[in-house]
Amino acid sequence: RMKSRVPQDLRPMHDGARRIVDDAIVSDIPLMYGPGEVGLAALMVANEESCAAPAGDGGDGSNSSAPKSPEIDMVGYIRSRFLDSNESEVKVDVEMMGAVIARVTRLCQFLRELKEGKHGCGNHHVDMERLKGVHKKLKKCRAWGPIPAEKEGKKKKKKRKAEEEKNGDEEGAN
Repeated sequence: RMKSRVPQDLRPMHDGARRIVDDAIVSDIPLMYGPGEVGLAALMVANEESCAAPAGDGGDGSNSSAPKSPEIDMVGYIRSRFLDSNESEVKVDVEMMGAVIARVTRLCQFLRELKEGKHGCGNHHVDMERLKGVHKKLKKCRAWGPIPAEKEGKKKKKKRKAEEEKNGDEEGAN
């Protein structure tokens, strides 16, 4: 007999997927994959992690007494959703669906590697000194657009005021 599921059963998987997506957002992955692919792959990886976690851990490290997530076959769901039920009379391209599944499976591996700081993930193993240096260079770079006239005027005003004070101090010393 199959146990009925309630939303709380999926909470560890949801929370894990959110953490994975948070890491993915600050990486190069959104430049290579669409939001739907990233979301589905994050759910797949989070499901694997929460199912592999010891009972009571919930996969999120909280050590709560909540049961772990049920194991969900996402690839099986995709296949059954698009092959078995053709409610909208849409012709399903089996080869294309296989390519999508392969692409999402490859993305799952990339998402697992984010914790190692791979794929440009800024949440793990970041050399802050190097990051600060790059940030300073970017601030100086005019590729971000010209300095607005009002800021340029303020800089000139400050410079002129500093020069006047300097000249005033020199005249007072003579």
